[in-house]
Amino acid sequence: MERGAKNLLKRWQSLEEDNGLQRARFIARTLWLVGLALCLFVLLGVVFKLPSAVVAISATVMGWRIAESNALRTRIAQWPILRRYIDWKRVREDVGSDDSKA
Repeated sequence: MERGAKNLLKRWQSLEEDNGLQRARFIARTLWLVGLALCLFVLLGVVFKLPSAVVAISATVMGWRIAESNALRTRIAQWPILRRYIDWKRVREDVGSDDSKA
């Protein structure tokens, strides 16, 4: 099995586990808060004329964090529908299979 497919199946499996969805919500919230803190840092950096490289790097990281947070929240919202169509027996078999067969 391809590494990308196996990683996706592992991600689905982790959402299905006991507290996987709660953990995903916590991570999304944390990423959003970190993005907000970086946004404030960028604003203060512009106001206090910090070096442009510091502001640009902070803005880039802020954008990435917010994008990751939004992607995770989208997956959480779609999860109740998606999980009904997943063949969990096959997922467990494929995730548990040996990589040398690929």
